[in-house]
Amino acid sequence: MALNWLWKDKCGEITLVQKIDAEGNEQEYPITLYDGNCYLIMLSEYHENGQDMYNLFGFFSDKAHMKNCLGLNKKDGYTSNIYNTPYQRFTKVKLNKNKCRYFKDIVAAFAAAFDNLTIEIVNE
Repeated sequence: MALNWLWKDKCGEITLVQKIDAEGNEQEYPITLYDGNCYLIMLSEYHENGQDMYNLFGFFSDKAHMKNCLGLNKKDGYTSNIYNTPYQRFTKVKLNKNKCRYFKDIVAAFAAAFDNLTIEIVNE
């Protein structure tokens, strides 16, 4: 499945914390969220040499895929949250409830998958 989104369909942001060296130093990165042809698209956006750039950080193709990635599908053996590891973790998610089609399911899944996560709901 090819991911498709419109730049105007930004629906939120995640704060990602990653370990950057062997001493345990950490760095925060913003991950931009988009509504598209799947449950959620996560992009790392940045500027390089005067140009806007992005990398695909992750996506949820549907509700089942989201639960698998977040370690919430224990019946089928998906017990590890790939976004909450010793090397990286989400610390905050901000969602616009009017721009995110699957807002309720995403908020519920993130609340179940993380012990220390700030969830901010906006209506912009």
